[in-house]
Amino acid sequence: MPKKPFSPEEIACQRERIMDSAAGVMADVGFHYLSMRKLAAELGMTASNIYNYFPSKESLLLHIRRRGFEMLFHDTNLALMDSTSSLDSLHRLARQLICFARDYAGYYQLMFQPPRIRPGLADEDDGLAAMQLDRLLEEWQRHAQMLLTDAIDGLAEQSDVERQRITLYFLTAIHGLVDCYQYQALPQLLEGVELIPEDMVRTHTDWLVEAVKKRVVDLV
Repeated sequence: MPKKPFSPEEIACQRERIMDSAAGVMADVGFHYLSMRKLAAELGMTASNIYNYFPSKESLLLHIRRRGFEMLFHDTNLALMDSTSSLDSLHRLARQLICFARDYAGYYQLMFQPPRIRPGLADEDDGLAAMQLDRLLEEWQRHAQMLLTDAIDGLAEQSDVERQRITLYFLTAIHGLVDCYQYQALPQLLEGVELIPEDMVRTHTDWLVEAVKKRVVDLV
């Protein structure tokens, strides 16, 4: 008796299972050292079966990054739902980014530190995923810029280029904090820290906001 074809829901679940496992492997050993055969063994399936879902490693990376930003958007929106002020929203944005990096370390690394490759688009599904990834990445950056603009008086009057520079400064500073935690890059300073404490995130965010406010005042 022939095997019953997977339903669309079962196919989506299997794709997510592959992405979850691959994200962890890529974060540990790097994209170029990912073996589809080893990944298949970890998942209890054959390499050829994985290729039925993702035609190449580049395709797998593309879909992992897209899914990562979808998950980040969902979690961030939930975190901001009951924020009490624009500054509180910035605190929550920073905290959510750190929590996401802890809970989905593989996704976070591939989202914000992707390997320097240009994935080929193997099929229509890859093309759609690439467009969705570009849109999600653009929207996430724009959302962060909007939160900063709402929280800091005078920033809305600055040029687009200046707002972009300030948003880049803010996000890369948070990313640096996440990176130090993820890789235990400063072990003496992070000794005994299992997750960057809430008060440290708030203080770090407040310092960044004060620095941005001074920059805006200097530009007036």
